[in-house]
Amino acid sequence: MSLKKFLWSRKQRFMNGLAARALRERPFTALPPISFWSGHSNTLGGEGGETGYPFSGPAFQTEFVPASGERIAFSVMLRDLTGIRGKLRLTLSSIDPDGKPGGEESVHVTIKRLVGRGGKVIVTWPAQADYAYSLGGTLIGASDVDATSIEIGVHGLQDQSSAHARFQQARESFLEAPGLEDLEGLIVTTRASLERPISQMCTANQMEGPLFAELCAQLGMLPSRHRKQWEFVYILSALRHYGALRPGARGLVFGVGMERLPAHLASLGCEIVATDLPCGDDRAQLWQSSSQLSSSLRQLHHPALCAEADFFARVSFRPVDMNAIPDDLTGFDFTWSSCAFEHLGSIEAGLRFYERALDCLKPGGIAVHTTELNLTSNNRTLDDNSTVLFRRRDFEDLARRLLARNHEVMPITFDPGDGDLDQVIDMPPYANDPHLKLALLSWVTTSFGFITRRAGIAPIHEKMSMDAYGK
Repeated sequence: MSLKKFLWSRKQRFMNGLAARALRERPFTALPPISFWSGHSNTLGGEGGETGYPFSGPAFQTEFVPASGERIAFSVMLRDLTGIRGKLRLTLSSIDPDGKPGGEESVHVTIKRLVGRGGKVIVTWPAQADYAYSLGGTLIGASDVDATSIEIGVHGLQDQSSAHARFQQARESFLEAPGLEDLEGLIVTTRASLERPISQMCTANQMEGPLFAELCAQLGMLPSRHRKQWEFVYILSALRHYGALRPGARGLVFGVGMERLPAHLASLGCEIVATDLPCGDDRAQLWQSSSQLSSSLRQLHHPALCAEADFFARVSFRPVDMNAIPDDLTGFDFTWSSCAFEHLGSIEAGLRFYERALDCLKPGGIAVHTTELNLTSNNRTLDDNSTVLFRRRDFEDLARRLLARNHEVMPITFDPGDGDLDQVIDMPPYANDPHLKLALLSWVTTSFGFITRRAGIAPIHEKMSMDAYGK
């Protein structure tokens, strides 16, 4: 190495050290220490880990969080750490702007040294803008460690102003653009509302009217400013608006989780088949660990919403993989799902599900499904993953596919809302109030609902003209 390169490398290391030191002095944002694995518990004794020695294996793994583009720093505090054997491997993983693995970097620290430092260690690394990063810890060897808690913080996250700027750019460039010629009249610019629901995203004004509070009360919920609650209210509003809810009507729900809708609809006299991923499926571990997987009717019964006798007479449960819908699930008056078909492995798998699920309906039956909408790009997105983000172009493609089969696609608006809360983007680790739009990896996303009537006979609700929505 030349003297010039040697001096430059020393200077670079010095500057990196200054940058890292500056980051350590800034406040860290707390992150849940175990929020990325599907169905795993940590092996660190004293923190919900396994009992008995030796300990080895995963200790923690944070969610992926978007970086600002400067250095990113993770702090780890293992409270009341004891032990002298083994090592802790710290692995920094990244995801690139296309949602693909961006690489890993690992360092090792001995348990003895970590105990001497009071259980605290800070990992810093040069970060790239639009990349997302996660820190994992793994116990190596026959470790004899115990800790009362794991506390993890992060600094160098993308801030809301950066995410908001990209959202505004997308809004001006493609979200509010008119529909292409072949979809003219289907893509509308009307303001999204619950009173006349069409295919639309979650916006603040829908939560401010009396109908939102009324439907929340029917579901036994206090109104909140959270997009998940909007999804359930939107589904109920759409099913009611299009005349699907009546005594004896048959409904089918996919990925039911712990929803309240089956109990409420049963109280109205509907017969419901509730489905969810089979518990033995490896993919089910994630939802079981976060209490979002249903495996029996008892988990779906909400006594305040439906009498026990009525519920068990009108609601049945069966395990169903949404990627392989059984042929005997047919003859339903309506189907629905809440943020489920973005978890089928790819955008194409989600679109295939939507098409296939229409086969479960009677002619004229109504389908209402909510999912994730990418608010910052109509090109780059998260695909081929356990969670995917659908773009405007994907919903336009879905509309073309359904129209080709003579189904009726309800008008589509990409109105993102113009209220103050519509401008707020919830950042990791998420405040959850308000939680209408959120930063997920390098994107901003929100909930989007899509409504279709199966082809076949005259609609069960008087068809509204396109002119009623505006173009």
